[in-house]
Amino acid sequence: MGLTRRKMAVVGAGISGLSTAYRLKKNGNDVTIFEASSKTGGKIGQVYCEGLTLDLGPVTISETPALSGLISELNLKVVTPSDATSIRYIFSKGKLHRVSPKLITSSLLSFTGKLSMLRALVTSKSGKDESVAAYARRRFGEQAYQRLFNPMMNGIYAGNAELLSAHSVIKKRGPRKIISLEGGIKSLTDALAAKLHGLILTGTTIDDFSRFDKVHLTTPAFATAGLIKNLDGDLADKLASVHYSSVSQIYCEIVPGASRFDGFGFLVPSEEKLSLLGAISVSNIFPSKVPEGRMLFVLFCGGDRPYPFTPSIESAVSEFSDILKPALTRVLRVQEWKRAIPQFYVGHNKILDQIGQFEKRHPNIKITGNYVTGVAVGDCI
Repeated sequence: MGLTRRKMAVVGAGISGLSTAYRLKKNGNDVTIFEASSKTGGKIGQVYCEGLTLDLGPVTISETPALSGLISELNLKVVTPSDATSIRYIFSKGKLHRVSPKLITSSLLSFTGKLSMLRALVTSKSGKDESVAAYARRRFGEQAYQRLFNPMMNGIYAGNAELLSAHSVIKKRGPRKIISLEGGIKSLTDALAAKLHGLILTGTTIDDFSRFDKVHLTTPAFATAGLIKNLDGDLADKLASVHYSSVSQIYCEIVPGASRFDGFGFLVPSEEKLSLLGAISVSNIFPSKVPEGRMLFVLFCGGDRPYPFTPSIESAVSEFSDILKPALTRVLRVQEWKRAIPQFYVGHNKILDQIGQFEKRHPNIKITGNYVTGVAVGDCI
C-alpha cells in the first residue's frame, strides 16, 4: 500500500522555508508555501551594478552536508575560493594584525595579554550559561576577549558579546569550507522556488492551521510569535522578545593604487568604537566572480554594541579608507537590513526547550528558522 499524501503548510519562503518545502514535496506530500512579502528568498538577493554581480545578504556560504547535498540535487555549480580564505586580519590599535593559529606569536596580543591568556587557560570550566564576554574573560583573559572573541561575534552576529550566550554561539564543530555558487548565492533560492512553482503564495498569510496535517513555521521569531499567540501566549512573548541586530552592507570598489590587501577580510573589535564592523574582499576570495583588475569589497556597518552607539554609513566608508588607504573608494550600493540577525542571548536555550515542549503539545506544528537552527545558510537547511 502507498503512503497517504499529507497536506503540509510551510510559512515563510526564505532559505529555511524553501528547503523545508522542497524536502516535504520530494517525500510525496502536498505542500503550500505562504509568504507574506512579494518575493521569495528572504534576505538572500542579488543585484547587478556596473558590470559586477553583488550578492545581497550572505556574501559567502559555508559547506555543510545538508547544503552540499541540496546543491548537488539542484545541479548547481560551486565556486571554490582562493587561498586568500586562510588569510584573515583583525584591526586593532591602528593596525591590521594577521590572525595566526599560534596566538602566542601573534602581534594582536601584547606580552601582558599573552600571559593573561596562559594563566586563564587553567581556569576551571563552568557548566552555567554565561555570556561570550564572561566566558572569554574567564578562560582567556580580557585582551583575548576584546581582540579575538568580540570581533568574531561582530563578524557572525553583528552582536553584543556581553549579552550573547556562549552556550548557544560557541559550538564545537569542525572547520567548514567557504564556497559560493555560479550565478550567485541567490541561484540556490531561485532553484528551490522553481522546483516549487505553483505552490508558493506570495503576499499571503496563513489564516487556518486546521486545514493542514502539519504546519511548518519558518518565519522570524517575532512573526512566529503572532502566529502562535492564541495557542501559547507565554512562548509567543518569549519569541517576540528575541532581539535582532540591524546591519548595513556597503558594496565598494577600490581603485588599485597604494593599497595592497591579500586576505579574506578583516574584523574590527568593539573597543575601537568604529561604525565599521569589518570588510570582505570578494575579488580576493572569488577572483572568477570579479572582472580582472577590479577590487570589490563588502563592508559591514552597525550591529549591536556594549555602549551607546549610532552607526554611520559615511563613517564606515571613511574608516575603511583610513585602514586600507586605497587611492579611491567608490560606493556602488548600500543595503540596509533592519532586524537582520537573531541574537542568541543568555537563556536562549530555555526558549528552545520551550519550543520543544510546545511541539509535543501541538504535534501538527513545527517551529524552525535561523533563531532555532543557527544563522548560517547551511544550518537553515
